[in-house]
Amino acid sequence: MNHSNRSVSGRKPVVIPSIYTQGTRNSSVSSQPSVSSHRPSTTLSSISTNFSNNSAQTPVQAAPPAPPTAPQNIGVLLLVIAGSPSRHLKSYVQSALLKDTAIVEVLVVGEAKDEQAIKQFKVELYGLAGNLKRELSLRVEFSQGAVTEDQLRQHLSSVLDSKSQSGGEADKKELHGVLCDLDDRESQPLDVLEIETAALMDQWLHSVGFVHAVARTSIPLLRVAAHRAAQATPSTEHLKRQPFFATTLSSSAAASTSMHTTGLRALLDSLSTLGNREITFASADTLLAPEPEPVVQEHQPVVALTNGWSQDPAEFSPGESPTKLWGMWSQYQEGNF
Repeated sequence: MNHSNRSVSGRKPVVIPSIYTQGTRNSSVSSQPSVSSHRPSTTLSSISTNFSNNSAQTPVQAAPPAPPTAPQNIGVLLLVIAGSPSRHLKSYVQSALLKDTAIVEVLVVGEAKDEQAIKQFKVELYGLAGNLKRELSLRVEFSQGAVTEDQLRQHLSSVLDSKSQSGGEADKKELHGVLCDLDDRESQPLDVLEIETAALMDQWLHSVGFVHAVARTSIPLLRVAAHRAAQATPSTEHLKRQPFFATTLSSSAAASTSMHTTGLRALLDSLSTLGNREITFASADTLLAPEPEPVVQEHQPVVALTNGWSQDPAEFSPGESPTKLWGMWSQYQEGNF
């Protein structure tokens, strides 16, 4: 009895292998709170949410205001016709449109007795605008008899005060040019003494008096355009165009016509005063003469050498290599060329 107790108490403690305790350790470790579980989870949705929140909090700067557009210079050409349109009137209008690209409207004023010829001329102006690829507005007004200053002033006011097609509030129509067209048909005798006094006065009224009435009405409006052109800045330099006042002169050799031509030239010189120095006054054949056609220069042949030898263009060109040039020269010296 006592012996058995001693043998039991004398035994060594049993060590359990680690293989049997591995699961216990693992289970104990897994039961502890994970370090990674306390870290904030970063996902794509949270990033997008934070970005949207930051974007909402950051104030967005407004785009700078667009610079104000420069006002367009809308030019008007006044065409006053006494009688039927002259032969060169269309070419004069074409030159005026080419010289001043700001002209977008033409006001034609004539007598009712020449309505058919003026309407035909209007059709020709539409064709001219198409050839020049220009947006052109045409307006025709007729008067019973010679147009008066009051009638002309009313026609100009209705055109210049009307709203432009561009619709800009700062855009304003201005009178850029005046062209007086006189009938160039020869109907008077060559001898001035054969002309009746009443007929001479009537011709004077429809030539010099006619241009004088147009000048009294239109020149104050031309001064407005000239004043604006003189104040052009570098940004509006394209607006700087000098307005003009021109009249057609007949080439007829009739005595009365020659007298009227002299009177018209004197009237134009009288209008060119110091107060109108920003306006061009001239006859239409001088100011609005068509531009000459460019002369096509034909290809000039290569100049021959001074010793009389002329090279063949097919065998020689300036782009040849020096070696070939020396070979050609040696052949020439030897007489084998």
